[in-house]
Amino acid sequence: MTELQMLVVAGAFLVAGIAKGVIGVGLPPIAIGLMSLTLPLGDALAIMTIPTLTTNLFQAFYGRQFFALLRRFGTMAVAATIGVIGVAIIVGKLGSPGTTGWLGLLLVLYALLALFAWRPVMPRAAEPWTNPLIGLATGAVTGVTGIAAVPFLPYMQSLQIAKNELIQALGILFVVLTGALAAALVQQNIFDTANTIGGVAAIAPTFLGVWIGQKVRHAASPETFRKIFLFGMLALGLHMARGLL
Repeated sequence: MTELQMLVVAGAFLVAGIAKGVIGVGLPPIAIGLMSLTLPLGDALAIMTIPTLTTNLFQAFYGRQFFALLRRFGTMAVAATIGVIGVAIIVGKLGSPGTTGWLGLLLVLYALLALFAWRPVMPRAAEPWTNPLIGLATGAVTGVTGIAAVPFLPYMQSLQIAKNELIQALGILFVVLTGALAAALVQQNIFDTANTIGGVAAIAPTFLGVWIGQKVRHAASPETFRKIFLFGMLALGLHMARGLL
């Protein structure tokens, strides 16, 4: 990678880590969106996997409800894994230039849903059949674009679940989705020495960003910061999606 590309990668994970520290989500969409300005999407996806897995492992095990949440959302995790790997093998376009526009469209959709705070309420009794369906749909989207956000994030926000349990459940599901994505990237021979080293190096700015984000969360309104980065993601997504026109 060039010096400019390395600076962009470091900056992308610093910004994404801040968002993660403030609101608990947003690392992959922000990091990939910013990196794809100077890197091929495949390299951006490969670099993203290592720091994302690292931060989400911490998030998944930080709490006392790990096994209870794993039982509750286990079918979603299994279905998501099948969706990611199955679609990546069948479509065979993960990380190709042709998916950049669709990635931008996904960022736009994610930002709009979050900005307008669409919050339907899903009853607990419906989870046995909705969990695997949402998992499969999320895996399919992730298998094409590399972003695990739609539809599972709005769905998770619609569940009747305590805040701390929601954060831990998101960590568990992000670990599964990112692991499946990494397997798909390996199957498509997207990993190489350069982007693997880049992924390891990105751990430091990511955790620095998370630390800063946690400080910001105590000093400012998380909702204000949330809107700032969502509007930024919306603008970036519109820029990337213009290739679909």
